[in-house]
Formats: sequence, structure tokens, C-alpha cells
Amino acid sequence: MEQTTVVFVYGSLRRGGQYHSLLQGAKFLGTDSLNHIDLYDLGPYPMAIPGRNRLYGECYRIPLSLLPRLDELEDHPRLYQRQWVQLESGTSAWVYLGRPEQVQGCPLIPSGCWLPRGS
Repeated sequence: MEQTTVVFVYGSLRRGGQYHSLLQGAKFLGTDSLNHIDLYDLGPYPMAIPGRNRLYGECYRIPLSLLPRLDELEDHPRLYQRQWVQLESGTSAWVYLGRPEQVQGCPLIPSGCWLPRGS
């Protein structure tokens, strides 16, 4: 049996997002949130950084072998850093977060929820 891990996604990997197909075959565990995180609109995709708000997204159980592909998509560790966090539900998961200097001048999304364009 292949080893698995949990990933929390909040942007283009969510249902309806441009890259959701990468999670095909992953087990959807439900929606969840992460506290003390600010979400910014970078145009074609969002970036979350440590902050004061709450971030909303979806949890998936994925094969461990899929992590390198997600790292490549998220340009880890150059653009995003993959971090192990505890979500509001108590579930622990990987999440891709940016750095404050990367979102300077970008609009904050106060709702903490990224809605894919065209969905």
C-alpha cells in the first residue's frame, strides 16, 4: 500500500481551479481553514502568508509520490515554501505559503477565500 500524506490547498488546486486535475485520484477530506494567515491576489493565483486573518481551502489525502509534482507546480522552495501546519479541524497537512516581501503591493483578500476565475 502506497504511503499518503495530507495537503491543504487554497488556490488553483481547489475544485474548479486550473490545476485541480493534478489531484485526480486524491481523496477529498473536506473543507478546512488555517488561522493567522493573510491571502493576497497575485492576479492568476493567490499567495498566503502568515498574518492576522483566516485562510479557507480544501484538504486532500494524496499519495506521497505526488508531493514532488506539487512542489514543482508551486516552485518550492523558491516561490512557495511547503510547511507542515495544524488546521482548525485539528488535521495536520502540508500547505504552500509565500513570504511577506512577495505580496507587497498586491491586494489583500479579506474573506480568506480564493474563488477560481470562470467557475
